[in-house]
Amino acid sequence: MPRHIQIFLLFALLLASLPCPSGAAESDVTARSIFALLPESIFENTPEGLSHQDKQKLLTDGHSEFWEVAGETEDVMVFASLPFRDTAVALRLLRHSTDGSVLAAFGTLGGSVCTLELWRIDATGRAVPTDTPQEPDITAFFAPGRKMPPDVQATVMICLGLGGLKAQPLFWTSTGMAHVPVDNDVSFQWNGKSFEKLVQPHTD
Repeated sequence: MPRHIQIFLLFALLLASLPCPSGAAESDVTARSIFALLPESIFENTPEGLSHQDKQKLLTDGHSEFWEVAGETEDVMVFASLPFRDTAVALRLLRHSTDGSVLAAFGTLGGSVCTLELWRIDATGRAVPTDTPQEPDITAFFAPGRKMPPDVQATVMICLGLGGLKAQPLFWTSTGMAHVPVDNDVSFQWNGKSFEKLVQPHTD
């Protein structure tokens, strides 16, 4: 499947998984306003990068030399690289149901390796970086009694996911990346106040 189609499918899935908290429609805090507030550091993890000037052009024109706004709602913005849309970055707001704060999850999409920044925006509009949930042990991805091949090493990354965040395992050997089938998917679902760890049978 071409990468640009994957990106738009990811955007559609992000939208489909969004909760609809009461009062969100009246909020002045939107994905666009938070994107304007946050630094461009997440784009340093892409081949294209993003300067402050290009960020302003994205906000005003919807595109810059190397990026375009591929989709936008009040709580989600997805940026696709130009001209081939083979790199994507997404910003997703997770609203706190009681204290008026917002978590902004800002991450790369669609690759085997991801990068994620998590920011907390309080009721005064101040943004501070915050820790992501603790990465699960690699054993969480396997059924009881099943182990990785002895020559394989693994690490776990926290990425932007449906309903919140997801844990993404990465496997490698001395010769490079390795494919190791997993039994479980591990995610961190936003419940309106905090992340809840969820382990489910793996789906492709």
